[in-house]
Formats: sequence, structure tokens, C-alpha cells
Amino acid sequence: MNIITLLLDVLLTIPLTFIMMKIDKNKKSFLHSCLIPTIYIIIIAALVPSLKKYIFLIPIFELFIRNFYLTNINEEIRNNKKAILSSIISILLVLFTYNYFISKVTNVLPTPEEVRPFIWLIIIIIIYSIANDENIKGETKIKTLNNKNEYIAMQYGKYKTRYGKYINSKNNTINKLIYSLIIFKNYQQPTIYRNIKNYTNHLLNKEVKYGVLEVASPTPISDEESITKTIKKLETSSKKMKDNTKVDQYLTDYTDEEIKEIVNIYNVIDSF
Repeated sequence: MNIITLLLDVLLTIPLTFIMMKIDKNKKSFLHSCLIPTIYIIIIAALVPSLKKYIFLIPIFELFIRNFYLTNINEEIRNNKKAILSSIISILLVLFTYNYFISKVTNVLPTPEEVRPFIWLIIIIIIYSIANDENIKGETKIKTLNNKNEYIAMQYGKYKTRYGKYINSKNNTINKLIYSLIIFKNYQQPTIYRNIKNYTNHLLNKEVKYGVLEVASPTPISDEESITKTIKKLETSSKKMKDNTKVDQYLTDYTDEEIKEIVNIYNVIDSF
């Protein structure tokens, strides 16, 4: 691959990055996140056939640029399990499309006869989608809520088994809050993602946070140490409170949206 082709691929990454960031911002469906990169390279391959050979690199470049921006510049909190899964699926779709379609044909653009059945298929899908839109929305809302409570219950059981002997404050509100924070943080940023972010922050000389509760430290600490340090911090804060059972008083380092989510998790745990 020559340098000009590489530069063109990088330049063509920019529009795709803006498209994907807009999808993230508007919270479009999981399917959009998975399919847009593949659709984009097919369009580029049709418009600029000379770039076909290395066109699969564009979505890969885009993925690194977007995630670097969101986690290190914009510092946005995301549903990272979903983001990681959609990224993996989108890259697999891109590679599959490239290997079994784009690289195998001379011209990506189909003939009118080839297009006709797909047009009718799209029309049928759109009509079906419009007809069932309201029912699907209603069902999704209920399922999401039920699944979320079930997820919290399962995670609570898992972390109680794993960290129970370390979560032993005399203040039971703090104990439940610690479990809530672990569930919240691990849902937002799984271990592998936290490790990548910490490595990047280290390279950029930014503050590095360690452990399942992401405690700032000059040296690496374990998950258990992050729990112990957080409990001590919360216990110190509780001594200054008139009513140390109010959960939101402990969450001064979090945004309103994060507090709402953590309190919701706490309430589910408290109901057991």
C-alpha cells in the first residue's frame, strides 16, 4: 500500500467518524452502529474503485479515532459493553463484506436486474416496521426494565460472592452503595476497557485510576484495595452527615444522571 492510498483512507475515515459519533449522540439502534461502516465502504468502493484494495481499513481507523476521542478528550460515559459488542460486530461485517463481495467483483454497483428484488424487500421491511412500530416500542420499554432489574440482581450476587469479605462497613448503607458502584462502573466500563483507558491515560500523562471502583493512585492497586479505600472515604464522609442513610449525599463526585442511575441500582439491591 502506497502512502497516497493510506492518506486517502485516513481522509475518508473523517466523514465516517462524524456519522458514527452522531449515531452515538442520538442513541440510534444497535443495528445502525453495526451496519453503517459496512454500508459506507460499499458506497466508497462504488464511487472510488481504485481504493477498493485497502478499503476495509477505513472502519478500523474510524473505530480507534472515535473511541480515543470519546474516552480521552470528551471523557464521555457510555454503555461500553454495548459499544464494544457493536464495534466487534461491525468490524467482522466489514471484513466479511470485503473478502466475499468487494474484493471479488470488478464493479460494486449492481445492474438494474440485480437491484429489483432488493428494492421490493426493502419496501416490505419498511411497511412491516411502520405497522409494528408502536407495539414494538411498548414491549421494549417493559422488557428493558425487567431485564435491568434481573441484571442488577445477578451482578449483586456475583460481586457479593467475590468481594463480600471486603465490603464490611458497620454502615449498611455504605455496603449497599459499594455494590451499587461496582455494578454501575463495571456496566459502564468493563475491565478490558478500563485497562486500555488506563494505559492510554498513562501515555498521555493523565490521572490513572485503578481497581473495580477506579480509585486514583500513583501506583497500581487491586480491585480489593480500591474497595477498601472507597469504603474508608465514604465512612469519613458519613461522619459529617446528619443522616448518613441518604445515598445521594455520598455521590458528590458524580453527575446528576450518574447519581440517578446509581440510586436506582441501590434501590433494587435494597429491595432484596
